Amino acid sequence: MKKLIVLIGIALFSLTFQAEAQNCNQGEKLAEKTWEKWGPWKPNIQLNPFKTKVRKIKQVWNWIAANGGSTIGPRLLEIDGVNEQGSITGQTKRTFVTPPSFNNNVRLTISKYDGKAKTGVVICTQGRDGVTRQVKSYTFPNGKGDKVKTFNLSGMKGKIIIVAMKNQSVGNKFKYRIKAK
Repeated sequence: MKKLIVLIGIALFSLTFQAEAQNCNQGEKLAEKTWEKWGPWKPNIQLNPFKTKVRKIKQVWNWIAANGGSTIGPRLLEIDGVNEQGSITGQTKRTFVTPPSFNNNVRLTISKYDGKAKTGVVICTQGRDGVTRQVKSYTFPNGKGDKVKTFNLSGMKGKIIIVAMKNQSVGNKFKYRIKAK
């Protein structure tokens, strides 16, 4: 009986850990900091001054990650079609946060190009109202081989996009490329 209780407890902990780990919490905090720095979204913002401000916000983000007790934090994902790449190992996660989007439609592409870890992806948005909403989710299956998943997101103008990826394998890695356009 005690073994059964322990096994049920372990199973519940595992389910709770997986549910909590694959969310946008880490990116949500960064999005809130962005809105604090940026102020209200204005649809008539000029692109070049905006990009200058985004560079300043990126410097603040890097400072927060380095001085906030965490050396690994959310990364900036610009909506410019340029690939970011990396590797997620053994049940860790990686989070990307965009600046507020100028585009109503954003195409987000994640490519698994190496490794064999099962990896969950959750995509959320946050508007200036501070409300974070999950808009998409997907799980890259366990196994070798390249896999590309494209998400077509609509209604993104003036919203921050948060992408959280969690490696659900203990010993396998997930090498990826991610881009937003």
